[in-house]
Amino acid sequence: MALVQEVKERLDIVEIVSGYVPLQKAGRSFKAVCPFHSEKTPSFFVFPERQTWHCFGSCGSGGDVFAFVMRREGIDFGEALRRLAERAGIAIGSERRGGAEQDREARLRDANEVGAQFYHTLLVGSPTGAAAREYLAGRGMARRTVQDFMLGYSPESWDALGSHLRERGYEDEELIAAGLVMRNEETGSIYDRFRGRLMFPIRDDRGRMVGFGARALDSSEPKYLNSPQSALFDKSGILYALDRAREAIRREGRAVVVEGYMDALAAHEHGIHNVVASMGTSLTERQVRLLHGMTHNIVLALDADAAGDEATLRGIEVVRDALGEEVVAERTRRGLRHYRRSSEIEVRAMVLPRGKDPDEIIREDARLWGELVEKALPVTDYIFQAIAGRFDLASAAERSRAAEELLKAVGALDDPVQQAHYLQRLARLVQVDERTLQERLRAMRREGRRLRQARGEESPAPAPERERDLLEEFCLAVLLRNPELLAEPHDLAADDFLRSENREVFLGLTEADLGLQDLLGAGLGDHLEELISMQLPAMDAGLSRRALADVVARLHKRRLQQMKAQEGFLLAEAADGAEESTRISFSRWRSGPVSGKEEIDHLVELQEKGMELNARLKEVFQRLDRKTRTAEVDSNG
Repeated sequence: MALVQEVKERLDIVEIVSGYVPLQKAGRSFKAVCPFHSEKTPSFFVFPERQTWHCFGSCGSGGDVFAFVMRREGIDFGEALRRLAERAGIAIGSERRGGAEQDREARLRDANEVGAQFYHTLLVGSPTGAAAREYLAGRGMARRTVQDFMLGYSPESWDALGSHLRERGYEDEELIAAGLVMRNEETGSIYDRFRGRLMFPIRDDRGRMVGFGARALDSSEPKYLNSPQSALFDKSGILYALDRAREAIRREGRAVVVEGYMDALAAHEHGIHNVVASMGTSLTERQVRLLHGMTHNIVLALDADAAGDEATLRGIEVVRDALGEEVVAERTRRGLRHYRRSSEIEVRAMVLPRGKDPDEIIREDARLWGELVEKALPVTDYIFQAIAGRFDLASAAERSRAAEELLKAVGALDDPVQQAHYLQRLARLVQVDERTLQERLRAMRREGRRLRQARGEESPAPAPERERDLLEEFCLAVLLRNPELLAEPHDLAADDFLRSENREVFLGLTEADLGLQDLLGAGLGDHLEELISMQLPAMDAGLSRRALADVVARLHKRRLQQMKAQEGFLLAEAADGAEESTRISFSRWRSGPVSGKEEIDHLVELQEKGMELNARLKEVFQRLDRKTRTAEVDSNG
């Protein structure tokens, strides 16, 4: 059974959608105010029998459970598949392993959880943790924060934690794999990894214990020590406090990234809950992807002393490159719908006062912190300031190097107005005319495109085996065999594809600048391979063109018929529900508002939409008939 279909069969779309928006029963369907546009009257409907949803309001969007989660969370198909598969209790990709291995990882997480409890008890209730308590008090840390984040203390002992966990049935090899103890290679003895340190339990974005950060309370080096890389702990893919911050990030529409544990804790302690920590390193691509699923706005809190250094600028570029673009539709000059990448994510840089870290600022003046966040510079402005400060612009050679660096930032902009603005600014800064800079920018783009094509990444993915949509797959197979047809008028849009996996492939085909593989890293490689190898009848260019025109018309017809069926379904239910209310309320109509008036208004609205759909459907039938007659003439001619 295909993984996509298996996930759909195990999940109920009503349960999934109701976790995001409150649904009201409406006959055999459910309705709500659409979460994707502003409205007062509910126009968003979920159809349990079909396991689909559709908005009959201004956004007109719809699809299956994957399409809903992708749009609501702002994530790609692969991430939606991972999350829904996990919710359905289905292993995916490398997670399709035996039960024994899954049980082993669960035990490793449990061992870390027991370790966190052990350290926390020593911190809050033992004389051993006095030094750590004094340190936290000196930093102004509230007891409630210590408890909420389960901070702890690892004693100056070689075997305190190891002995505690062995008493609870854990084996040495498990504790080594969990990163809690180490083995001396010479003697073979086992000893605790963390000793005499303030302990920060680290959880993944779902709140599961995966490791620790540990701060020395004296002059010991390193100052901070983390759990080792393991099956549980990967520092590049974790953001500290994200499990606590995710709801606030979604609610406020912005994530603020600081560097240290104490910075994040100070923010949460003072009611600033949209803050996460990168644990002392520059942001990685995986960390950005975690945030991008929750918000399109990221603010980086940067140390004034580090502004402009290589590590800081690399971290910013990671944010820009990782998920700073998504596919949007636009009309070309010939009227065709074209899909391009759009910079939907906004990255801003907040430069802190010199000598101050977020922890100090928040504790001294939380209002100042808010002002700094609001005044954060657009990242392009920040990059201009930082890079300009690194070069001697009086030197022609230095100006050339500065121009090369800044053109990367300008080239990342999608908005032509913004790009023109920064090109003018760059031209003035380096004393070079704009035309020269534009030519160099085009050359850099060509070089970048060749590099992206050379990478050619493809991930293992599910291949639909049941309930395949042969009409959609035939259309995609024709396009894959005849890519030149994409440049011709065909009026085919992503919304014509009802299955999410086929819609994703179409988006990949129509993204001309970056190519198919850039958009199919979501785990659709196997599905793409099936489409490419699909058996098709022998067709020359003319027959392929006519076949595409026919299948596009049929997709349009099917889509409108489905919308009309949904409208009719709701219309009948609304009529049944309104009939009795109307009969009871009619006698009171002249004296005041009728209790069923809202339903009647909705009924009238549905009738009007139904008439509009009828007209559109008639137009599609006529166009299909014309294309059929044209094809017959061509074949006879």
